[in-house]
Amino acid sequence: MSSVNLGWLFYKDYYEAIKDWSDIKAYEKDISKKVDELIEQSITIEQVEPLGNIHFNATTTYPGLLLGSGYNHELPSVEGQAILGFDFDYTSGLPIIRGSSIKGVLRGAFKHQDYIKELLNQDVDIDIESLEEEIFENGDIFFDAVIASGGKILGDDYLAPHKDDPLKNPIPLRFIKIMPNITFRFDFELGDGVISKDEKRVLFQHILEDLGLGAKTNVGYGKFENFQKKQTQQEIEEEKNKKKRREEEREQKRLDNLKKEKAEKEQRRKDGINSLLSCKTVQEGFKLLKDSFGTRPKLSKADKEIIQEFYDRESRKKKLSKGDIKTFKKYHPSLSLK
Repeated sequence: MSSVNLGWLFYKDYYEAIKDWSDIKAYEKDISKKVDELIEQSITIEQVEPLGNIHFNATTTYPGLLLGSGYNHELPSVEGQAILGFDFDYTSGLPIIRGSSIKGVLRGAFKHQDYIKELLNQDVDIDIESLEEEIFENGDIFFDAVIASGGKILGDDYLAPHKDDPLKNPIPLRFIKIMPNITFRFDFELGDGVISKDEKRVLFQHILEDLGLGAKTNVGYGKFENFQKKQTQQEIEEEKNKKKRREEEREQKRLDNLKKEKAEKEQRRKDGINSLLSCKTVQEGFKLLKDSFGTRPKLSKADKEIIQEFYDRESRKKKLSKGDIKTFKKYHPSLSLK
């Protein structure tokens, strides 16, 4: 909600400057001041939950955006007035882009099927007529686009039409507009069908970026940039919960892998130590110990007893080298030498 009702200022308070309608021209300065005061208003926005299931923000570009210019607002022979009408939401008083206008621009683009196909950039052939019917006839909903950024949102501009004599200087006609760099939020209720609802969102963004909205798009008004997908608070929470679940699943998988590796390592240790006495040579036994326990062995009392028995057996068969004895003591530091 705005902190001030701009619509009321434009369509109600604006005319209260005129005390005598039989002499309107006497109030030119008052009317011009009303326009000055209107465009200097700084508004605050109370963020409301988006409607529908698809949302995106887009920002106006230079020179701005004209809405509702066809509404009557002209006073006869008053310089400095805001000569064109403007479209404000009745409740909030903020400028609004009607859902019907958005729908009309988007549907107009479907008159050019090759253009739509190019925007879709699909490998498979899509029936554009079926897509058009699905979007505009079978339940997809276009909500009004609302202002999503506060501050000073209105400005003024001028028309300079040449009338009777093209050699005379034109008389500038003042009107108000949405300033550049003002963000609107676009809301839709879309379904999956010929293409997904998210593909429809991207398609709508491309069309609006190319064609614009409002009046005087042929001279640059009504264009948007910085299209960004927007999420509802519920969608943000759902995404956070999904991310949390994914992290928990990854952590559980990591712990399960560690547990599995530990169990496999323990099994290798058991298999290795139990096979030690089956080794035919010292070197074969050392290789088995290394494969089973690695370079930093941690052996149980029972493991050491088997190593002691292996050492005793091998030392009886032949005199062991100092290197062999050193390797035995690496696995069994308290080995009883013979």
